[in-house]
Amino acid sequence: MTVTHLLKNGDHIVSVNDVYGGTNRYFQKVAVNNGITVSFADASASPANVEKCIKPNTKMVWVETPTNPTLMMVDIKAVSEIVKKFPGILLVVDNTFQTPYFQRPLDLGADIVLHSLSKYMNGHSDVIMGATITTNKELSEKLTFYQNAVGAVPSPFDCYLVNRGLKTLHLRMKEHMVNGLAVAHYLEKNPRVEKVLHPGLKSHPQYELGQRQCRGFSGMIAFYIKGGLEEAKTFLSALKVIMIYHDY
Repeated sequence: MTVTHLLKNGDHIVSVNDVYGGTNRYFQKVAVNNGITVSFADASASPANVEKCIKPNTKMVWVETPTNPTLMMVDIKAVSEIVKKFPGILLVVDNTFQTPYFQRPLDLGADIVLHSLSKYMNGHSDVIMGATITTNKELSEKLTFYQNAVGAVPSPFDCYLVNRGLKTLHLRMKEHMVNGLAVAHYLEKNPRVEKVLHPGLKSHPQYELGQRQCRGFSGMIAFYIKGGLEEAKTFLSALKVIMIYHDY
């Protein structure tokens, strides 16, 4: 929300089409009420699809990679090169799935990097907090002002908890990758699974991009069960450790 306060009535956002449900909901149900329009582009299929959606009033390009929930990869550097052809457009990258340990969007041309600190960065499921990171002093000052003005200011104790989690981030992310790949390889061999999506699998359609852009991958996995809705319901109702929820 703080990031979109950089925009004004009449501005336009180009977002990846496979975007976190909360972000999609905010764009389509809240931002539009402030006069901001949004177009969705399949940036994972081709960065050129982003350029096709850019309009004279486009002021922001919003990227997630890997995407949520299908774990498609977006070439941040390629999108950045496109965005830089249009002065005045900001490239925002949601790096929640990867964390800075596995992916550094600022090094690839992003203007602002967004994190839901509640997830991997904090790592203990006891904080609701987000963060924006930029190397641009002017942007940093604007974001700080809007954060204070809008009220998205975390408590000192929540900051302490996140700082605690960051101290073990490198250890946790290494193990998330090991465990995530182990589960992904197991699912690939399961006859009841149609398809597994994990950027670390050679079967992933953008495996090469993942190897070039990232140092590793988190524990996030997407997979398709053979059958239909009833088979999916049967699987979900049989889970004993994993909770059914729309977030992670």
